[in-house]
Amino acid sequence: MSSENNIIPAVQITDLKKSFGSLEVLKSINLTVSPGEVICVLGTSGSGKSTLLRCINQLTVQDSGDIFIHGHPIGFVQDAKGKLKKAGQAALARQRSHIGYVFQNFNLWPHRTALGNVADALMVVKKMTKNKAYEIALERLTEVGLADWQNDYPDTLSGGQQQRVAIARMLAMEPDIMLFDEPTSALDPERVGEVIDVMRALAAKGYTMIIATHELNFARDTADRVIFIDEGIIAEEAPAKEFFAVPKTERLKAFLKRMSG
Repeated sequence: MSSENNIIPAVQITDLKKSFGSLEVLKSINLTVSPGEVICVLGTSGSGKSTLLRCINQLTVQDSGDIFIHGHPIGFVQDAKGKLKKAGQAALARQRSHIGYVFQNFNLWPHRTALGNVADALMVVKKMTKNKAYEIALERLTEVGLADWQNDYPDTLSGGQQQRVAIARMLAMEPDIMLFDEPTSALDPERVGEVIDVMRALAAKGYTMIIATHELNFARDTADRVIFIDEGIIAEEAPAKEFFAVPKTERLKAFLKRMSG
């Protein structure tokens, strides 16, 4: 899986399809993401944005099509004869360890402090000692501006703070690729900016990011490329400035007009 410049893509998706019963959510998705590229994914509710991200991380298994992460198929392993077979849970966990995922609704442990939520993943997945895990956890909380809230529990934090804890937890795992599934959709409007600021800072550091979002200004200002999913396919994609300045399809024009109010 190499590009024209012999650089292995961070993510390579070919003819990805996924249905839920009779509902065909992803009809044929083809996407190549370069290392360090920031991709924003736009689309109406139910267009398949979240399903696409979940397939990349194998939280949802596609019906057909291939997904490669840095040249390696996710969800599958090669047997002794070089043939692909479905990955077992241990192999899949190793593959997922390279992919960070931030959910819409934070997915924090309610009985653990902010520090504990970040440190637990390091102790369980990376088998770190408690002291080392808590040291790294505090560094990551500091990075997202939450050092002063390290001992607070999720139910005492604002939505924006909870989402920043979730981002700190992802950062602690040092993923190669970061997936964000509508990370601001569950937030009060006044809390959206603090999460957006953290994501902009991550993009500036050169992380590979795929972000399903409805925040048009963020996509315009931060993404390298924006894609528009409509009726199960990528209906339009372009560099961010071109995407918003010169939409080519009537569906995208109508979507941008509606989202812009």
